[in-house]
Amino acid sequence: MKWRTTNLTRQLKPLYQIKMEKSLLIYDPVFKDNRGTLAPLSLKFKEGNHPYLIKEWLQSNISVNPKKYTLRGLHYQSGEYAQTKLVKVIVGNIIDFVVDLRKDSEDYGKCFVYEVNSGYELFVPKGFAHGFITTEDNTVVQYLVDEKYSQPDEGSILWSSVPDIIEGINKTIQGFNPEEILISDKDKECISLDEYLKNSF
Repeated sequence: MKWRTTNLTRQLKPLYQIKMEKSLLIYDPVFKDNRGTLAPLSLKFKEGNHPYLIKEWLQSNISVNPKKYTLRGLHYQSGEYAQTKLVKVIVGNIIDFVVDLRKDSEDYGKCFVYEVNSGYELFVPKGFAHGFITTEDNTVVQYLVDEKYSQPDEGSILWSSVPDIIEGINKTIQGFNPEEILISDKDKECISLDEYLKNSF
């Protein structure tokens, strides 16, 4: 697998229409002043926007993370309850990682890693596993989904079974110690990426 990350100091490349949706980093400003922060996140997009974003967004979720190195994921839903996500950092900073689980995709099994800070959104298509780790205390993440939660259709992949994620975290956080991670028991006990790919056929 080739590790891919987006350098936020560079201008984002033009967006091109392609056959299959890809994970995509989008700039959408967060406004800050002496009163605090205003972070718009549109629910409806017009034809002038990138076509990926024209979805029927069903729900907005807020993830409040008091401690840095809080790790969530990798999560996905399959079948008719597969979810598209639009993930926005309101306050703080995260390393976001997605794995393409679509069997008919040229990127099947590949991992993509992004550093996402306040004012950026990550578009995550259906058929991807998604997760993130916070790199600052008090990080707040909002994300839209276009399908409801379905417990029978949810799954998880062990983050540490994906070499690109480990490499991405180590490159971004100097001297990172995995023992500092705050993670749920559920996310510790899921299957590896290799197991998922082996059993998906």
